[in-house]
Amino acid sequence: MITQDGIKTLSRLIKDNILGSRAVVDGKYVESDIHKIETTKNSVKIYTYLDETVVGRITRHEIITKDGYVFLEKADNVTKTDERGLLTMFEITIKEG
Repeated sequence: MITQDGIKTLSRLIKDNILGSRAVVDGKYVESDIHKIETTKNSVKIYTYLDETVVGRITRHEIITKDGYVFLEKADNVTKTDERGLLTMFEITIKEG
């Protein structure tokens, strides 16, 4: 059984290797920072935020590692206006198999 210390270690490894995020907006990459990372009892939640200056059709969100690889990706199909920002959450559930 994975212990809470094991979950904390895996969470720290994930956090320490994330560089940032990007979204595909109107076919072009728009980079953004990670808004927040939360660790719960058995998951890591990564929140990205696109502010009001980003406008257009969003088709994908990605989490990028410090090595430049796509760690997580999520398809989307939303048209964003300049009226408000867009918060997106990725969740990694940690469980023993």
